[in-house]
Order: sequence, then C-alpha cells, then structure tokens
Amino acid sequence: MRIKVEFIMIILFIMLFSASVSADQIELQNGNSLRGEVQNDSIQLKTNYAQLNIQIKYLNKLTRENGNFTARASENNKFSGELLSDIIVSVNGEQRNFSASEIDTINFSGSDSFSNNKKLAVTLKNGDFFFANSVEESISISTSLGSSLSINYSNLNSIEYLSGEDLYLITRNNASEIKSNLSGQKIIVWPAAAEITEIDFNYIAKIQFN
Repeated sequence: MRIKVEFIMIILFIMLFSASVSADQIELQNGNSLRGEVQNDSIQLKTNYAQLNIQIKYLNKLTRENGNFTARASENNKFSGELLSDIIVSVNGEQRNFSASEIDTINFSGSDSFSNNKKLAVTLKNGDFFFANSVEESISISTSLGSSLSINYSNLNSIEYLSGEDLYLITRNNASEIKSNLSGQKIIVWPAAAEITEIDFNYIAKIQFN
C-alpha cells in the first residue's frame, strides 16, 4: 500500500512539474512574474516598415527593448516595433489581461517550425529578419539607359542595398549583376509568421531568393 501511495505521489509530482515547465512565463514591468498560457492567437506589432499580425504559435520570446518590443520566432525570425495588442493569459483557470505597458518579457513554452513561406529570406535595415514568399512574380527596374526592365523573381539570386552608392545590387542566377535605384518601389510578401504585407524597398537591406 505504501509503495502505491509513493508511486501516485511521484506521478503527481511529475505531472505538476511538467505543467510548470510547459507553461508560458510572463515577466511584468513591476517585477512580478507568473506562469500561464497565453490565449492570443496573434499579436499586432507596428514596425517601421509595416503593421504585422504575428501568429503566437511561432513565437519563442517577446522582449521589451528601449520602449518597443522584439518578437523572436522560429528559425531566427525577428520583428521589432510597438506592441499594439493586450496579452490575455490563463492562470490557474482565470483569464487575465495585460497591456503592452505592463509587460516586460514573455517566454513561450513551445513554438512551431515553418513548413511554408520560405522562398525569400528578407533582412531589413533595422535588423529585423524573416522568411517569406513573394506575392508578385517579378520586379520592374530602371536601367542605365532609362528604360524599364522586368525580371522574374525565379531568375534572381539576391537584391542587396549598397549603402555607399545608395543603390541596389540585383544578382541573377546566371551571376550577371544590375545596379538600380529601387527607392519608392514596394514588394508584397507573405512572412512565414505573419499576414501578407507590402514593404517599401527603402526599408530593405537584402532579399535572398531560395
């Protein structure tokens, strides 16, 4: 009988420990911390290049940095900006709401990996990075002759901003290169962790085509 009781106690301890470990951990600005389950399906983050709805299931960590937030997702995806969403957390069966001003850090207990939307690797000038798919099939650029040239994305290797020249270096799969001023042009992408958005090239440091 005693062995049975001890066995049950061990099982209960393991269950409680597992629940504690798997819970999301929230650190508040006032120094308090709690464990629970974030109920949001997504969060709204206003970056300097777009307003994004980022899916919670891909997030690893949300951290306050210099008044704004950095959201780190699977496979090194990173988004930074103003958190517009309240965070809803279930703690011991009770739902609690926290505004962005109350939150310091959230460590998510688990995150999914991306299986789609990985044809592009996009690096922004502010240091953000994410995988995405392009919604359009081509880009139109101005040549040195003043004419317009349309290049299919499937023929491109990369588009990279050259800060010293204030131009973009466009490298094709055949290793040929073109320099062009893409200022004011936009690209429509579908980030792996967010919804379809339009980004001005002025914010883009590099696009690598996979």
